[in-house]
Amino acid sequence: MALLRISFKIAVAAVLIFSGFYLIQGSEIIKLWQDRECLVAVDTEKDIKEIKAQYGIEIKYDQADNAIPELWRNPPDNGTAEAITQANLCRYLPILSRELKKYPANIIRHNLSTIFLFERLSFYGVPYGGTSLGRDLFLTGGDRNKGYNDSYFSSLLHHEMSSVFFRAYHFPKETWSATNPPETFYVKSDQQILKTIANKNNLAVNENFYEQGFLAEYGYSTLENDFNLYAEMAFTQPEKLKELAEKYPRVRQKADLMKNFYLGISKDFSSVLDTH
Repeated sequence: MALLRISFKIAVAAVLIFSGFYLIQGSEIIKLWQDRECLVAVDTEKDIKEIKAQYGIEIKYDQADNAIPELWRNPPDNGTAEAITQANLCRYLPILSRELKKYPANIIRHNLSTIFLFERLSFYGVPYGGTSLGRDLFLTGGDRNKGYNDSYFSSLLHHEMSSVFFRAYHFPKETWSATNPPETFYVKSDQQILKTIANKNNLAVNENFYEQGFLAEYGYSTLENDFNLYAEMAFTQPEKLKELAEKYPRVRQKADLMKNFYLGISKDFSSVLDTH
């Protein structure tokens, strides 16, 4: 195995040189080596079996369009997908395993059936990071040089998992909406929602958003998307959410509602969600 790893590193170095990647900074080269070496050092099938044994969920990664529900493949959705590469599967499985540990195992077993992993996912001709249907998650994880960093995948998992909970449990929609400023409404038409999703700047933030209780422009699209942003920040950047909640009253209100919603699902979330 040691000889195999050494040969693999030499091969990667050769590829880097002859493809012009020698211009990449040292830290990026190291990350690239780590991603490629993962193919040699990590047993993905073993990792998948361990996740299934612990949570009872299936991980499916070698499928493309056929993994998308037929209803979504037909017009106007026109859903398409591309199977995730082995290199990226190897890279994202440890992140998936780590982030799932933030949930009570029995809650995952009860609410989640299958996680589909793709390199690319598209609906209405618009690239999607992920989506969910029933007890299934559809997540994308591409290459680092295309913007798919590790924090992206962590946030995506919690974002889509919160949608599963949003549908499965009683969410305080009226109370949540009441925290918004007067005359602030979520968009109503599918076209407006799609436009918001397609807008590449919709994750931009400014102080005015925070004052109104929104973490990003994307949150103005639907109540569910607004909640999704709070959930993903609570699980991946708790200190940032805590800081914003201390400074902006409307953020504090929504953060508390989000936390209480999760505690209503399981008291075990108290060890993970700290918004104060």
